[in-house]
Amino acid sequence: MSQVSPMGALLRGMCAGALGSAAQSAFFKLTAPLAPKSPPGAFDPPEAAQKNENQTETVARRLVEKLAQRGPLDAGQKQRAGKLVHYGFGAMWGGLYGLARESAPVLDTPLGVAAFSAGVWALGDNALLELFKIAGPPNRYPPKVHAFALAGHLAYGAGLWAGYQALRPRSLAAVAAGLWALNTRRKLRRYVPRPMRPAAKTAIDGFARLSMQRPFAQA
Repeated sequence: MSQVSPMGALLRGMCAGALGSAAQSAFFKLTAPLAPKSPPGAFDPPEAAQKNENQTETVARRLVEKLAQRGPLDAGQKQRAGKLVHYGFGAMWGGLYGLARESAPVLDTPLGVAAFSAGVWALGDNALLELFKIAGPPNRYPPKVHAFALAGHLAYGAGLWAGYQALRPRSLAAVAAGLWALNTRRKLRRYVPRPMRPAAKTAIDGFARLSMQRPFAQA
C-alpha cells in the first residue's frame, strides 16, 4: 500500500465520509417503507422540542441555541442544520477511517469496511445517542430496529470505501485522463484529416494510459 501523510489520509477520509453519509441517506430514503417503528416508551425525550425533531436536528438545535447561544432556529433552519450535523458526523468517522486504513490494510477489504461500519453503529447508535439523551437504551429496541440501523451503517461504509478509493491521486488522474481523451477525440473530425484519425486516436489513448501510469506524489 502506498504511503500518504496523516493529513492527506485525514482529509481524504473526511471527504469520503461525507460521501458515505450521502449513501446512507439514499439507503434510508429508498427503504423508508420497510423501516421498522420504534416501540412506544422506548425513548422519553427530556426536552419538549425533541418530540418534533429527528436526532440530527436535536443536535443542531443544541449546538446553535445552547452552545453558541444563537437562534432560535425555525423549522427550515433546523432541517438544514440537521443535515450539516449528519454529514459532519459522517466526515468525522471518515477521517478516522482514513487515518486507520493507511496503517491497517485490512480496512481496505470488504470485511474490514463492514467491521468498521458496525463499530460506528455500535458506538454511535448504542452508546452516544443514549449518552446525549437522543435515544433510549439499546435494550428497549427490538432486534429488527437494530438490524435496520446496522444495514444503514453498512451502506455508509460502502459509500465511505468507494469515496476513499475514488479520491486517491491515481483514481483522480484516471478520471482526468479519460475525460481529456474523450474531449480530444471529439475534436478529431474538426482538426484532423480522415486518413490520419485512426493514428491520432491511438496516440491520444496511449498518452492517456501513460498519464495514468505515472508515479504521483502522495498527499
